[in-house]
Amino acid sequence: MNTIFDTKRTFSTDNGKGAVQFPDFPGERLIALDGALIHAVSPAGAALFRPTAPLAMVILSAIRDVEWSLGPGVTQVFDAPAGTVLVFPAESQSMLRWPTDKESVSVTLSGERLEGLKEFSSELGEPPFSAASRNVDPKCLQVAHLLRGELQKQAPINERYLDALMTVVVTLLLRNHVDKRRDRKETGGLSYQASRRIEAYLRENFCNKISIAEMAAQVGISPGHFLTSFRESFGQTPHQYLLMLRLNEAEKQLRETDMPLSSIAEMMGFSSQSHMTTALKKNKFATPGEIRRRRLFASPMGHEVQAAE
Repeated sequence: MNTIFDTKRTFSTDNGKGAVQFPDFPGERLIALDGALIHAVSPAGAALFRPTAPLAMVILSAIRDVEWSLGPGVTQVFDAPAGTVLVFPAESQSMLRWPTDKESVSVTLSGERLEGLKEFSSELGEPPFSAASRNVDPKCLQVAHLLRGELQKQAPINERYLDALMTVVVTLLLRNHVDKRRDRKETGGLSYQASRRIEAYLRENFCNKISIAEMAAQVGISPGHFLTSFRESFGQTPHQYLLMLRLNEAEKQLRETDMPLSSIAEMMGFSSQSHMTTALKKNKFATPGEIRRRRLFASPMGHEVQAAE
């Protein structure tokens, strides 16, 4: 059977090249291609990862305050917009915590798949996916939605189609890796202290209009240097980061209150209700009305159960 629906806490599968171990966390999973592709919906929790081959996880819906522990004294705390891609290197242990429901698509980055992309080898400069990484990639998000759609359809899956889409994901990740090497500046990103300072400032003021100059002043560098360094550190522009904060809070208000849409839009700093609606549809693939209706399908466990089409 090609596709397995599994709700067990732990499981493993053998793809002919050794057992593939999956982390211990509750939730629902759709698995294909002998474990090389997983769609998972998990309630708030944590998971310990130590994949036998590099693993790329694409976050499908925004999550606040994700904690990624990569080793002793090395922990990242960040907001993950939809399209955040986390790369877990092979045989490297890390802990991922998420405080709200998490929906993701994970792709195993097998050696065989990488062998078919040798055109990148001369520019990589190092073995691909040998270190943990995080970035935001809208194209990976689009492909991940296609993978999810194929897994969820009420018909036998098309393995060739899934395999082709997975190759696209690997190609996008390799291209991103190469582009970062080309564009890397000697100055690099923001320091840890500067990153935490600007992140706290933006979280406190995201509903207000904030200029790049005002942001740069918070960390004591020029606006131009700030733009480059912010993108290097956060994987997105300051504007994209602010938009993500506003959309996260707008979604929370839509789920938890009956406040009028126009009031939420104004409170979140959008120019109009239609501006907020457009941004939600583009980034969260749902209108305000659809987000509110999902409350009707909330399960007792706290994660959503989508209505059938």
